[in-house]
Formats: sequence, C-alpha cells, structure tokens
Amino acid sequence: MASLLPIVLNSPSGEGAPLVTSPDPAALSIVENPPDSTPSQLPRSLVDNTTKTPRSTSAPSTGRGGGGGGGAPAASGGTSALFAGPGSPWGQLLPAGAAVDPNSSGYVSSMASEKFLMSFKQWTVPIYYADASTPRHDVPLTENWGASVLRNVPVPPNAKPDPSEDAHLSIVDRSTGCVYDFWGAKGGGSGLSASWGNAIPTNSNGIYPGGMGSRGSGFSAAAGVVTADELRRGVINHALVFAYPNTKSGGPVAPATKSDGRTGGGNALPEGARVRLDPSLNLASLGLNKYELTIATAMQKYGMILGDTSGGFTVYAQNPQSAPGAFTGLLPDDTWVDLTKIPTDRLQVMKLPPQSSNDSRVVGNRCNGW
Repeated sequence: MASLLPIVLNSPSGEGAPLVTSPDPAALSIVENPPDSTPSQLPRSLVDNTTKTPRSTSAPSTGRGGGGGGGAPAASGGTSALFAGPGSPWGQLLPAGAAVDPNSSGYVSSMASEKFLMSFKQWTVPIYYADASTPRHDVPLTENWGASVLRNVPVPPNAKPDPSEDAHLSIVDRSTGCVYDFWGAKGGGSGLSASWGNAIPTNSNGIYPGGMGSRGSGFSAAAGVVTADELRRGVINHALVFAYPNTKSGGPVAPATKSDGRTGGGNALPEGARVRLDPSLNLASLGLNKYELTIATAMQKYGMILGDTSGGFTVYAQNPQSAPGAFTGLLPDDTWVDLTKIPTDRLQVMKLPPQSSNDSRVVGNRCNGW
C-alpha cells in the first residue's frame, strides 16, 4: 500500500490555531447541489491569445494553475499539513515497479519538446494564512455557475491576487481548517470579489468532487506546490502539480474531476495524469543545484500530477508576494525558474485510468456552506 504523507506548507510562526488534520467526515460525505446550468468548461487558460516566442525558448504564459504556500516567512520554519485526508493522491509514494502507461514514450516525446520551468512570480497562486481574528467578508462571484457568493471568507488585510490575468488567490484558514480558492479575483479586504471561488477542508484529499475549483482539473490551488520551507529543508514529501499545453480533450482521468483540455491526438495528456522521473536515473550524476535536486527527487519519488492547461510546461512555487522574504537565497529572482537541467526525456507516464465525464457540478461541504 502506498505511503500517505502530508503536504507541508510554510505558515507564520506562532500565529493562530493549528490546522485541523484529522479526517473530516463532512469532507467525504458531501451534499450535491447541482447548478441551474452546467458550465461547459472552467475558466480558460491563457494559451491561444497571448503573444509569445516559441515554447522551447520562452517563459510560458501559463494558464490557470499554481498553488499555495505560506502567508509569511516562518521565523522557526513552522509548517502545516494540508490535504492528507483519506484517498489523497498527493502523498502517495510510487513503487519502483509501478505500472507505466503503454503510450508513455509517445507522451514523453511531446513533453520533452517543451522547456521545463517553474512559475514563481506570476501565473501562480499566492496563498495567505488567516485565523480566528482575521476579518470575514462575503465574496461576490460573478460567473453564473450555481453560486453568487462565497460567505464568511477570512480575508487578511494584505491579501491580493496574483498579478496575471487569471488573478488566482487562495486563503488557508488555520482556525477552521478550510482553504478558499479564487479565480479572477479583484480588490481586497471587504472589496474582494472574484469570477469564481470555492472552499474545501484542509483535511480532505484536496480535490473538489464536482470539479468546480479554481483549477481546470478540480484540484485545490493550494495542492502540489513547492514552498520555501521545503526548499530550505531540501525535502518535498508530496507529488507536484504541473501544467502543460497539450492537454487532452474529452474529460479527465482520476484523480482529476474536471478538465479544460482541448487537444486531440494520441500524445495529448489527459488532466489527472501522473508522471514521474525514471526511478533508475542517478540524480547525483546530473550536476543539479539544491533546489533542482529537491524538485527532481520529489518527481522521482512522488511524481507530478497534471492539473491545468497552460502556455508552457511548468510546475509551481508559491507566489512570493504571500511570503515576503521567504525565498531569498533559495531561488533565482526571476518570474520563471529554469528547470531544464532536469531531463524530461527520462519521464514516465504512469498507467492511465480511463477518461471520465467532463460534466461539472457544485458540491456542498462544511467550508463552502452550499
């Protein structure tokens, strides 16, 4: 049986109550509340309407993806666990002999033609922490997808969305054990609004059952990202989330619950696919620096899960605007971090489940109150 370990994220030292980490029955026994009309797809990735140089040489205009981290640098390296609930895919170690998909080489040949990067200062998700003292506001949602407001959201005074057009924002409420994910966010404080938003318990598996999250795949935006604390320790104990241009149309594969894939052809990869670095690869022989080795090791042990369509091939670091100073000395001071020393031609696509329906629905839980 695969080992289950928590995702570890930066958190402010000594601020607020600890996150709830025991399994939450309300996160599993959900109440369905279908919207009046089911959207044909979640918010678009910025793929086809951005002027950019060829993908193999340029930083990507990545689409909706990215994910979380800490609200501020932790003076003592404090951490909090997210999404280690029953059935969580994020902490599953991959056995060396795990089944590889029969078309792995075809998928990998397409992936290896893309420049491998990590989104850092934009096209990612800033994650802020809240506690019982944080002011709470009702956040209007402007998309007609079954809910017009997300109520009682704790909004830290300094919280602001990612500067990219997709304007992601996530807030971890340490007092209630909820994560609030927003897409198309605007303003802040009592004036915060968003095109869409949803909330999910921190002690769930981090996947919206109806697919109505802020990522194309239905994953919480706070799942699968690289944090400053992990880079400082040199250990990432979870799968990474990644985005990719050639996502397959027709629906997701487990564990994804939704897809914004739009590409045909046999080498287009469905959202929810898990990819890993060949476990026989000797990482010590590659001349990687510390952050590259930390990321490559996680890719070998846990893999990475396709969570979004984007303009480039990218994993995600927490946006440093939500953790001022936390990444100093850990990553280059760039918008995108070059990861091309990690040999993507040595990736393996794990055996894919069948694609499922691409229908979506609003699903209630204790955090969104729907």
